[in-house]
Amino acid sequence: MNKTAFMICLSVLIGTQANAQSWLEKIGDRVKEKAIEKVEDRIENKADDAVDKGLNKTEDALKKSGKKKSMAKTSKESNESVDKEYSGTTQSSPSKADVSYSKYDFVAGNEVIFEDDLKGETKGEFPSKWDLLEGGAEIAQINGENVVALVGYTYVTPLFKSPKDKYLPDEFTLEFDLFINEANGEFALEFVNNSDEKVANINFWKESERFLFEWNMTGQDSKNGEDTYDNSPGWHHFALSFNKRAMKIYMDSKRVANIPNVAVKPSKVKFFVRGEEDKSAFHIKSIRLAKGAVPLYDKLLTDGKIITYGITFDVGKATIKPQSMGTINEIYQILKNHLSLKFSVQGHTDNTGNATSNQTLSEARAKAVCAKLADMGIEAGRLSAKGYGMNKPIDSNDTAEGRTKNRRVEFVKL
Repeated sequence: MNKTAFMICLSVLIGTQANAQSWLEKIGDRVKEKAIEKVEDRIENKADDAVDKGLNKTEDALKKSGKKKSMAKTSKESNESVDKEYSGTTQSSPSKADVSYSKYDFVAGNEVIFEDDLKGETKGEFPSKWDLLEGGAEIAQINGENVVALVGYTYVTPLFKSPKDKYLPDEFTLEFDLFINEANGEFALEFVNNSDEKVANINFWKESERFLFEWNMTGQDSKNGEDTYDNSPGWHHFALSFNKRAMKIYMDSKRVANIPNVAVKPSKVKFFVRGEEDKSAFHIKSIRLAKGAVPLYDKLLTDGKIITYGITFDVGKATIKPQSMGTINEIYQILKNHLSLKFSVQGHTDNTGNATSNQTLSEARAKAVCAKLADMGIEAGRLSAKGYGMNKPIDSNDTAEGRTKNRRVEFVKL
């Protein structure tokens, strides 16, 4: 920065600080220091931009590539709501996502036992479907969407509506979306037994420019998966499957851990965060626990159809989410192994929205699934698409779990 620019910045800074002095005196020293630092940073940035026009070009390029840095701040002491607004990329482009998920083998459980879509929640309040064990959590927003903000040192666990779901079943799947931002901190899933003793944990933590992943089970050495997945800022999909003693862990399109023998079966899961004191280090959304891991072909043999909850779409659209590929890949394999098999692919929605739009949407989603399987090599004549909208619910639409069951894709044998 040249001398003239520096003197201009200094004058602006002095004037700004003088105007702000009256209200700064009324608040604590800590807040005053933060406010002054923020003003100084803002002025210095503007001055730098004026001197170096190249920074503007760099920023424009970052915006176009979807990698603009996001900033977030929350005040724990004042108990204000955590209101975050981020920009930037959150997922790969659809074409890249299709390729990267082509070998994805995660298949969601058949019966949803806990689902939190965070609809109807109030910003700044504790999420109603969770139990607080320690610390603090609250509803925040990222780009206008409700998320759970886990603040400081916090333990939370799903609050099951049914006493029979108090403990995790012998076979279950867990999915959620995790937001990685610039704040340092640690996020972990902690599994405990019936006596609340830890039997396994899966840790993610951010240190400066590194984002690390590690898991350890009782009686086993810890293992890490650094740099085995996309750790760029934004939303990332986490999935886990447990089958009596074996556990598989996925981050986005990659299986990052395949643990053949978990010595002690998990009974409960806790979400844990240890972050910077005045920042919300991690955010989660779209949390789902499901029971069962029955192979889809076995369901076809017993029921004459396959009901899937693992094929999901963008809200209000027929765009298939990339993490649906685990279920689609299994359907593809069934069709490939049984050449005489034909399916009516049937789309269903919950009762959100109006009947006409839901009918159109369900038809478009069924056609999208047929098109995806056809692209993979299945003859189009073996598949037909049909939409039922909200007309054939199999559960109540009054709960998130019920809406999830109604929002499904069925493969009915012809």
